[in-house]
Amino acid sequence: MEKYDVVITGCGIAGAVAGAVALKNDMHTCIIEKNKREHIGRKVCGELITQKALNILRNETGMSINEYPLKGLEMRSSSGHALHVREPLCTVDRWQLGQKLTERLLDRGADIIHEKVVAPVGESCITGVKTSRAVHYGTVTMDCSGVAAVLRRKVTAYTSEPLGVAYKEQIIVKTPFAAEYALLMFDKEVIPSGYMWCFPKSEYELNVGAGGLLQEKASLKHILEKLLKTLDITVKRRESPGYGVVPLGTPLASLVYPGLLLCGDAAHHVNPLTGEGIAPAVAAGYCAGGAAAEAVKNNDVSAKGLWKYNVDFAREYGKVHTPLIVARNFLVSLSDEELTYFLENMATGDDLGELIKGRVHFNSKRKMKILLKNWKRSELLIRFYKAFRRMEKVRIHYEDYPEGPEKFPLWKQELDHHMELTY
Repeated sequence: MEKYDVVITGCGIAGAVAGAVALKNDMHTCIIEKNKREHIGRKVCGELITQKALNILRNETGMSINEYPLKGLEMRSSSGHALHVREPLCTVDRWQLGQKLTERLLDRGADIIHEKVVAPVGESCITGVKTSRAVHYGTVTMDCSGVAAVLRRKVTAYTSEPLGVAYKEQIIVKTPFAAEYALLMFDKEVIPSGYMWCFPKSEYELNVGAGGLLQEKASLKHILEKLLKTLDITVKRRESPGYGVVPLGTPLASLVYPGLLLCGDAAHHVNPLTGEGIAPAVAAGYCAGGAAAEAVKNNDVSAKGLWKYNVDFAREYGKVHTPLIVARNFLVSLSDEELTYFLENMATGDDLGELIKGRVHFNSKRKMKILLKNWKRSELLIRFYKAFRRMEKVRIHYEDYPEGPEKFPLWKQELDHHMELTY
């Protein structure tokens, strides 16, 4: 049986990027994907990505990728009040992107095997995967199998996790829909713990949907219709309807197990506030592919030998995503009136931009301005202060992520304390 340097479960964004980086480092690489070649990339997705992440994709793969540029994110309350987060974004065609990534992997020499993974091989150290047909051995194995997390659930202690359910459609419009921003619309009366979205893909095509924590599928189609009516969208044709599930729990504190790396949705690499998963999958895949190649070259696939992946990702994305759990739980706790008031009176677009990056820092002048403007809403002010103070503590804690596995248990214990207070 042939042995690979790197075996990857799943050819989504995280798995494809990890594979591309491993191949760039001359690793003999195998990707095992349950879907047929022509179906890779077909998934329920908002198709929104940061310009930064798209540039990483282009640099690592050398591919030309079609995009529709957007100035940033618009967050709108039920009253119609809007705040703008000005960070370059764009939309892409998720299926085309998946197909192009697959083609590039094959061109660079990857073996892509279309089988269903059922279990990992090995106990104290993972040495490959079992599929419905065969065993595929690898020096390093990666779980990039999405929310199913087929390897992670077998290897690590499984606990229930918050899940988000979403429904989306591609809408072809009759008249041009002029929008410079990707829209997130919040209405607690319509969708208590989620939001509606409208992401332009061109003047005549929109990716629209609704989703949130533990939403009932039956209600989401109805919510989407309300969005279309609110935005006065004239529908010419509907395409690609579908439901999707994303993990919205706390990002895994450790992504490393002897011989195994966890990546993408399988490792909760999803923005817990917006549900966006492409950019973190790109970052995770990039870090994991490099760490796997280095471990193989050093002939050390122990947790210590793979630990660099933990450190790199924690200090880049962990310090962003985990504080956003605190922010999300604060926003979900608000009534519709409180949320509208918060967006209209306590937050600015710049504040939300920093929030989405996991940073909240107000100088004395800004704090005084918020206090003087909102002193009559003291209860809401106190909740606001406590939530964002805790965000700052979690972010600082991630910046002190341990350099090796020896100090990790104590670090994790302190993190658990912070998150218990949050929940």
